[in-house]
Amino acid sequence: MSTAPKAVVFHTSTSSSELDCNDDDIVVITHTKSGANCVLKQFGAHILSFQTGSGKPLIMLSKDAIMDGSAAIRGGIPLCYPQFGQPDKSYPQHGFLRRNKWRVVEGSQFDTDDSAGVSLELELKDVTVARGDGTWGKDKTLN
Repeated sequence: MSTAPKAVVFHTSTSSSELDCNDDDIVVITHTKSGANCVLKQFGAHILSFQTGSGKPLIMLSKDAIMDGSAAIRGGIPLCYPQFGQPDKSYPQHGFLRRNKWRVVEGSQFDTDDSAGVSLELELKDVTVARGDGTWGKDKTLN
């Protein structure tokens, strides 16, 4: 994981925009050897952007994506769990993982010749949007 630049370009189906990387919710992963990079938001552990080492964007967001945490992000690569869709109105659309803030696991960042990455986790006791009251046991963690 590299030191975050001030802004990164992310792409929608119709345009390119800059995303403020001063937001502590943004994680930028750069593979030093290839120059490829991935931008993710801890809200939903959502991949917003991936660009090859030559700068070609491969993952895009919807131009309608809401980035302030008030709703799930549209586009990119979301986490959909425990279901896709909404089997009944007591479930959040596409599950609860994408509607909660994950955290970077301390010491998990890596950048080797072969790959780069980071691990994120969500403690279920911190889940704020889930089916019913959203409560879970204190010792449960997803990563």
